[in-house]
Amino acid sequence: MSTEARGARSRTDLVGVGFILLSTLQFGSVVVLGRIATRPGGLPVPSLLAYRFGVAALLMAGALVLARLPLAAEPGERWPLVALGMIGYAAESGLFFAGLRHGTAAAITLLFFTYPVLVAVIAFLMGKGLPGWLLGGGLVSAVSGAAIVAVIGKGVDVSGTGALLALGAALTFSFYLVAAEAALRRTNSLTGAMWVSASAAVGLAVFALATGNASWPNGLRQWGPVLGMAALSAGAFACLFAGLRRLGAVRTSILSAAEPLTAGTLAGLFLGESIGWATVLGGVFILAGAIAASVARPPPFAEPPIP
Repeated sequence: MSTEARGARSRTDLVGVGFILLSTLQFGSVVVLGRIATRPGGLPVPSLLAYRFGVAALLMAGALVLARLPLAAEPGERWPLVALGMIGYAAESGLFFAGLRHGTAAAITLLFFTYPVLVAVIAFLMGKGLPGWLLGGGLVSAVSGAAIVAVIGKGVDVSGTGALLALGAALTFSFYLVAAEAALRRTNSLTGAMWVSASAAVGLAVFALATGNASWPNGLRQWGPVLGMAALSAGAFACLFAGLRRLGAVRTSILSAAEPLTAGTLAGLFLGESIGWATVLGGVFILAGAIAASVARPPPFAEPPIP
């Protein structure tokens, strides 16, 4: 590879890292608003998530119109994106929030953030090889940091049911990331994100109606968190897809381990929750993992195409 090509590759990687870190900040903010929205008297979880993804899809559609970008995904990528939303993201969100009923947020978060390891295993089974020493070290460091933030910072308490739900969410999200990397080839990132978000909203709305959990938001106390989560989700989806196609599923999953750190920090700032030494120590490990993932180079055939 020429010096010019390496420079272009590095710039592309840097942009991808920026997108993923921005997505973790937005997803972390969604967690904080979700804690507010799921307090006693709030919306049922399926309805909350259906509104979140539905409004997010509408916001992304408006952005696409203003930017004069296509609303339709490219032929051949439409049904995969619908499946990613309805089966992948809707299922992952439902399993994660269901797990919160059977354990502390720390325990469920810890178990969920085993997904970077699962992504690496899935990539290996798909013939993409094992991560190199730098990427592998980043993987260990990021997962260890997430564990420190979750376990020491908040304490762990989870039932067997909660553990299964959390691990199910992690496995579902792992397949979601790998499948999204494969599916999103020619469709631009914002259009792909809109299709996934809209499909997730439809899947969750059907689930809410089928289980008797359908409910309309009542007043600003319920609409406020819904609209905030939707706006942040729209931005997070777009950033996640834009970063994923530049970095690939493995490096994206490692960088995404910063989400517990951002959620914990934002909860401390806006919900009055304490920010202890465990959060700081875990943040150091996560940061080290993020840096390693940023500078590591996977094999050429593992790289997704750049639009």
